[in-house]
Amino acid sequence: MPTLEELMSLPGAFAAIEYSCTGGLREFKGELAQDSAELLAEVCASNIAMYRMEASGWEKHTGQQGFFPSKGFSLIGLDHVLVASDTHAVLVHGRDIDYDRCFQSLSSAG
Repeated sequence: MPTLEELMSLPGAFAAIEYSCTGGLREFKGELAQDSAELLAEVCASNIAMYRMEASGWEKHTGQQGFFPSKGFSLIGLDHVLVASDTHAVLVHGRDIDYDRCFQSLSSAG
């Protein structure tokens, strides 16, 4: 499992968080206020939960397979990108993002 320091060492990273599956903030580092980190933890856990619900329903409804395990997700903003796994997320300046490297670093976190 990567440490928050390892996530912070990714190119362009300015914040990293660890959170529970229920959205509780466990720890954070970087340029992020406490309340923003707490909200971000809830957003990440909620998005993972919604993906699981949608993928599970789609598999049951269509019989198609291959949606699990989830690898995480990214949210792309104008200047920043959030890349998240089941338990960790990193915020990166959009101009510096290396998606493959972010997901590889997070893959051992969830």
